[in-house]
Amino acid sequence: MPEEIKPEETAPETKPEEKTPAELIAELTADRDKWQALSRKNEDNFKTASKERDELKSSQMTDTEKALEAARTEGRNSAFSEVGMDLVNAEMAIQAATTGVQLPDTRYLNMSGFLGDDGRPNKEAVKSFVESLPKAKEEFPNLQGAGKQTGGAPTIDSMDPSELADLISDGHYL
Repeated sequence: MPEEIKPEETAPETKPEEKTPAELIAELTADRDKWQALSRKNEDNFKTASKERDELKSSQMTDTEKALEAARTEGRNSAFSEVGMDLVNAEMAIQAATTGVQLPDTRYLNMSGFLGDDGRPNKEAVKSFVESLPKAKEEFPNLQGAGKQTGGAPTIDSMDPSELADLISDGHYL
């Protein structure tokens, strides 16, 4: 007797577990928090390692290297102190131009208050000062031809052709 071919039984298809939006959000939030914590831990490790490296480097420096580093720092600070006020003035001008404010005369301002610890302009201090200034009032230009004008142009009293010709020739009689 010929064997009957029976169809193979297949296991019923299983769908992946569907999650509700709240469960999905909770899972993703937990995953995000885990990676943030790992990132912060790595940042702390880097800062600690950098600090240890700098301490080790400074402890192994010779006296001449330490003096050289101190001279570099002093030179950098001196250069910033010379150009620092110019940088503050430039920063103030930029901030004033973007906010539409008229700056007062800088001779009466203590510009050193706008310098940071590193000798560079403190942008936040400059921005807060400029924003505290009153906005400039808009002045409208005196437009000729707008509205009633008094004087200036000769008046036309009659339509006599000879008088009109004289008027056209700049008041010179022909």
